[in-house]
Amino acid sequence: MSHLEELYAIAQKHNNSRSVTNGYMASAEYVQAQLAASAGDYCEVSTQEFKVPVWAELEIPELSSYGIAGGIWIHYKHMVDFQSFRYSGPSTRLLKQAIHGMDDNGCNPQEYVGVRGKVAVIEEGGPCESWDVAHRAEKAGATAVLFYNNPRRRLLLNTRIRITAWKEGDPLIQIPVLSITHSLGLTLLQSKETAVLNIKTVNSQTVESTINVLCTTKEGSENDVIVLGSHLDSVPEGPGMVDNGSGSSSLLEIALVLAKAKYALGNKIVFAWWGAEEIGLLGSRHYVRELVKDEEKKKQVVMNMNFDMLASPNYVPFVHDGRTAPTDLVSASSKIDHLLIEYFENEKKKYEYTEMTSGSDFLPFLLEGIPSGGLLTGAGERKTTEQRTRFGGFADAPLDPCYHKSCDTIENVNKHALQLMSQAALYAVTKVAKADNLRQWLVDTNVTLHY
Repeated sequence: MSHLEELYAIAQKHNNSRSVTNGYMASAEYVQAQLAASAGDYCEVSTQEFKVPVWAELEIPELSSYGIAGGIWIHYKHMVDFQSFRYSGPSTRLLKQAIHGMDDNGCNPQEYVGVRGKVAVIEEGGPCESWDVAHRAEKAGATAVLFYNNPRRRLLLNTRIRITAWKEGDPLIQIPVLSITHSLGLTLLQSKETAVLNIKTVNSQTVESTINVLCTTKEGSENDVIVLGSHLDSVPEGPGMVDNGSGSSSLLEIALVLAKAKYALGNKIVFAWWGAEEIGLLGSRHYVRELVKDEEKKKQVVMNMNFDMLASPNYVPFVHDGRTAPTDLVSASSKIDHLLIEYFENEKKKYEYTEMTSGSDFLPFLLEGIPSGGLLTGAGERKTTEQRTRFGGFADAPLDPCYHKSCDTIENVNKHALQLMSQAALYAVTKVAKADNLRQWLVDTNVTLHY
């Protein structure tokens, strides 16, 4: 909680935010100072600098359609029917744009045939990264891109398609990119032969420098490296105390507790505080991209654990389900989730599985063949009646009503959830950190972890 209070004080001095261009660098300096003062003999502090695109909405965007309900214009409501996408281009006004439907999530080059001069309407959540799809559409001559969400669709990682996200040197999107509701997306596609769209956006784009903060233990096997990660940044709209001050503060305290105890290590640990997670997992993607440049160095990393949102006010104790990892990583990732579950079972605490398919910093590791697992307590999804019975709280209410909002303050933090989840994390970390057969345990279903 003391780390969270410091991070909240930083946010209050930086426009109530710890995003890339607000309080993130001050947050990173705080983490580095804590590590240097109390863990300098235990782990070596370093940083990784990288570039990220920073987008800002200067005026409320506009979206309307004609030809869907006869001869009238329908004006859609911002933040209800649509909103700007984080890679949307700068100020643009488009009048009477025809619609081009895309049926395969933008992964098939044939989908872009005929898109020139039209608005591409595409289902979001396929195996191709949204930035890459928008970039391809722009190169093919699209005037704008509308991504419609599908709450029933799951990102399937079994094929391990390499996701292309923005990286330093890539261009910035120059056309409007909007997110729209599932129902609006289907309506537009059904009327694509007759409907036209008016779109107005007023945005700004810059490329900024940011960093990851790393602390690599001085002891432990170089050939058995564990990466423990939490993103340290918040969204621009709020201070991010649950998302993800809770995870990053827990990881910091775990590092300090191990250092203070001079905890003996069989395996090397990299404690990692990721930057720019909220704009596309860009910090963890950068770390993994640098890692794979050296095949031998990549082989040294045996596993990853991720801690993102550990104190949601209406929480459910979630453990990432290893069975939803890519097929060849299911066994090893399941070993990680079983180790986390041990804590809950030992303490006679209830928990629930959640899919490990997208949305946080374990994803780049999974896509490069590194087993992963982790904990979380939920975001904007609503608690079911069954979850209310098992875990308390409020049914049919968001697990975190302040998710990505200005009200994600220190008062939004559930201390009971924070205690439970941080102790579960520490339990698993101490076991894998000391294990003398970690690599064998991960790959062999008949092997028991020795610690």
